[in-house]
Amino acid sequence: MEEESESHKGLLEKLILSFKCLLIGMPLKCRLNNVSIKKMIMISGAAEIYRRYFVMNMFDGALAALGVIMGMWVSGIGDPRIVVRTVLAAGFAMFFSGALGAYLTEKAERERKIRELEETMFQDIKGSLFERSSRLATFLVSVVDGISPLIACIILALPFMVSSMFELSFTATASIALGLGIATLGALGFFLSRIARERSIGYPLFMILAGLASAIVIVLLGAYV
Repeated sequence: MEEESESHKGLLEKLILSFKCLLIGMPLKCRLNNVSIKKMIMISGAAEIYRRYFVMNMFDGALAALGVIMGMWVSGIGDPRIVVRTVLAAGFAMFFSGALGAYLTEKAERERKIRELEETMFQDIKGSLFERSSRLATFLVSVVDGISPLIACIILALPFMVSSMFELSFTATASIALGLGIATLGALGFFLSRIARERSIGYPLFMILAGLASAIVIVLLGAYV
């Protein structure tokens, strides 16, 4: 039993290593046995980029979803399925545009840095730890950039997905979605305050006010346009 367990453990380690090799882009030889993903992220210096992209794009996704929901509410559209399809369509559109745009942009910037480093060192660093870390950072940045607005859209679409189960009216469902949107923005603000190492409510308050302001503007536009 112990030998079988060790065999399974060895197979799992090989699969994990193979995935890491594929992720970094080392088809011929992979030397990652002593290099963790966390260490490669530190080398690439991309941790703050991930945080920045996550907050910015989740903020955009939450406001976009709030805009769609409030716009449909003031327009008199009372079908939750239409709201779900529209919000999710917007989320997936932002996912693909954000992921592809971030990948191409980050790839170009990091390749430029690698070329500049090679020119400074008079040495080819292709296949080095720094180059592999840059590839990993490019991939992860694109994933974070794309998935963060989609997460926000899914959160705000949830009340409409389950509204039929609880027989909620469209107004009640939209109110719950608005509350979720405000809570999401507040959580993002709290996350920013933790990054800034501050205890003030300035960031959460600003995020919440931004969401409320956008909702009010949309309601007013629906009333007078």
